Amino acid sequence: MGNGTNEVLTRFNYMNTFDKELGLNKSITRRDFVYGSSLIVGATYTGISGGSENTNNTYSFDVDSSWYGPGGVGDYASSHGNNPELIKAAHKIRSGRYEAELSEAKDTGEEFDLVVVGGGFSGLSAAYHFNRINPSSRVLIIDNHPIFGGEAKRNDFIVDGYHISGPQGSNDFALPTINGGPDDYFSALNMPREFEYQKPEGAASEMRIPIDNFDHMTWYEHKFDAGHFFRGTKTPWVKDVWDSGLNSTPWSSELKQAFTRVRAINITENKKHNNDQWLDSVTLKSYYENVLGMPPEVTSFYDPIMASIIGFGCDALSAYWGKYFEMPGFLKTSQIKAPFLQSFPGGNTGIARHFIKKLIPNSIKGNTFEDILFNPVDFSQLDKEVNPIRMRLNSTAVDVQHIGKGSDQEGVQVTYNNKNKLYQVKSKTVVMASGGWVNRRILRDLPAKYHEAYNKINHSPVLVANVALTNWRFLERLGISAAFWTEGIGFTCNIRRPMIVGGKSQPLDPDKPIVMTFYIPIIKPGLSAREQGAMCRAELLSTSFLSYERQIREQMTSMFSAGGFDPTRDIAGIILNRWGHAYVNPGLNFMHTIDGTETPSDILRQSYGRIAIGHSELRGHQYWNGAAGEGRRAAESLIDRYF
Repeated sequence: MGNGTNEVLTRFNYMNTFDKELGLNKSITRRDFVYGSSLIVGATYTGISGGSENTNNTYSFDVDSSWYGPGGVGDYASSHGNNPELIKAAHKIRSGRYEAELSEAKDTGEEFDLVVVGGGFSGLSAAYHFNRINPSSRVLIIDNHPIFGGEAKRNDFIVDGYHISGPQGSNDFALPTINGGPDDYFSALNMPREFEYQKPEGAASEMRIPIDNFDHMTWYEHKFDAGHFFRGTKTPWVKDVWDSGLNSTPWSSELKQAFTRVRAINITENKKHNNDQWLDSVTLKSYYENVLGMPPEVTSFYDPIMASIIGFGCDALSAYWGKYFEMPGFLKTSQIKAPFLQSFPGGNTGIARHFIKKLIPNSIKGNTFEDILFNPVDFSQLDKEVNPIRMRLNSTAVDVQHIGKGSDQEGVQVTYNNKNKLYQVKSKTVVMASGGWVNRRILRDLPAKYHEAYNKINHSPVLVANVALTNWRFLERLGISAAFWTEGIGFTCNIRRPMIVGGKSQPLDPDKPIVMTFYIPIIKPGLSAREQGAMCRAELLSTSFLSYERQIREQMTSMFSAGGFDPTRDIAGIILNRWGHAYVNPGLNFMHTIDGTETPSDILRQSYGRIAIGHSELRGHQYWNGAAGEGRRAAESLIDRYF
C-alpha cells in the first residue's frame, strides 16, 4: 500500500472477485460509520514502542495511516497498538538520531520530585505509591501514547446501535484477596470484587461461552463449547476433543495416545524433574520430547498456546514456564489450580482507568464503576499544574541522565519529544517504567552491568485483532464459542460473555452484534530468541492492514462457512493492534541461575543513583499486577534513599 488516504479510499477498485466475496469491497462510508473518523491518524502523535532489535536502520515499508487502519470510536480510536509515530520515533531512537538534537531541547523550567517514564501499570503504580507515601510530592508521568494504559486499552465499535468492545492486549485478571497490603489495588482503587456476566439469549441460551480470552486455551477448555477445526477432513469440526472427541480427530493413534499421556502427568510425583532450577535450565521442547518422550507434534500443538502467554514457542522457553503455567505434562488437567480468569469490557482497560481516576480525580467524571469504565476521559485535566500527579501524553522520552556525577548527583534531567519538538524537565528522582528495549538506549549513564543484563532479555510481538460482527448466528449453528486450528493466520479466537455493568451489558444474542477476538502470536521455531524477535517484529510491522484483513477474512470464511458465515454480511469492522514488544521472553536460567549468581532481574531491580527501573518484564512474563508490583518496588526504593 502506498501513502495517503486517497489510496485507502480507492483500493477497492483493484480487488479481484475473491476479495469482493470476502467483503473487502464494502463501502468505505460504512466503515467510517462503524470505526469513527479515524482513517487519518498518527501525524500528531509521538512515541516509542515497536521497532526491531537488529541494527538495520533501513525499512522498506511505510507506516502511514493506511497501514495503521481504522481504530473504532471513543477514547481509544487513535491509539490501537503501536501507531505510526510511535514506530518512527522508536527507529529514530534506535539509530541515535535524537542525540544531535538534544542541545536544541527547550527547558520547561519544571522541577518534580518524581518523573515516571511510562504510563502503563508499572508507571501508574509507581506514581500512586510515591504519592501515597509522600502526599505533598510533585509527580509527572510521561507516556508516548495518545492515552495511558500501555497495552491495557480497548477497541470500541458502534454496530447497529450497540456499543461493543474488545481488548487491545492486557485482558484478564484473577480476583485478588482482600489483605490491605500495598498491592491490594482492588481495595485501594475502590473496585468491585463481585461481578455478573450476561447469559446467552435466544437460540444460544444453553451455550457455554468464556468470559475472557485465555481460559479456553487449555486450563478450562472443558468448561466451554470449544471446537477444533481440521481443514479438508470429512468432519472438520470436533467439539470436546479431550473429553469425548479425541477419536474423531484425524490424528494418528500414536499422537492420540501421546496427548492422553501428557495430560495425565503430575510432575510432583517425580522428584527428579520437579526441580525449578533444573526445569529453568532445559527448554520446554526438550522436556516434552526428550524427557517425556512426546512426539514433535505435541510440542508444535502447544507452541502457539505458550506464545500467546509468554511470547515464544517451546523451543525458546525453559520448561520452568510450562510448570508455572500448569501446562499439560506438569499437572493433570483434573488437578489444575489456575484461578478462573475474569475480564472487564475491553479487558484490563478497566483497571487502568481506575488508576487514573485515583491519581487525577477530575480526569473522568462520576464515581461509580460504570462511570469510570465508560465516561470519556477529560484529557484537559491530565497535565494541569495544580495536580500533585500529572500525566503528559504523546511525549516520548529520548534521553534520561543524572545531573552531576557520583555523590554530587543533584537530580535527573529528562528530555522528551512532543509533536516533533524536544523539551527538558528536571526531577529529584526517576522511575523507568518502560521496557528494556527503550531503557538501554535512552538511559545515558546506565552502568555496564545493566547493559549486560538487558542483553539477556528478549522480546517478541503479537497481533491482536478484534472483529466486530453484526451477528454470530454461524457460531450458534456450529455449537461453538471458541475455535482452534493449525493452518492459516493465528490459532484460536473466541467470543466472550460480557460483564454486566450498572445493570447494563453488551448483547449476547446470536442475532445481535458481538466482538470476536484473535490473539495472533508470531513465532519462528528453530531460531534463537533474539533472531525470532527481530524477524517476527519485521513481519508484524511490514505487513499491510489490507493483507492482514484479507487473511482474517479468509480464515473465518474457511472455518465458519459451514455455519452460514458470510464475511460481507457478518463482519462490520476489524481493528488491528500491533504490539512490537508485547512479551518479554525469559530464556534459560532467567529465573534460576545454575551457580546462584544474579539473574538479569536481580541486577535491574537495583536502583542506580536517583534512577530506578520498574517494569513487568523483570517478572519474566507480563501481567498487570506483576507490573504494578514492580512499579511500587521501584518507587519505594527511591523514597527510602532520597525522601
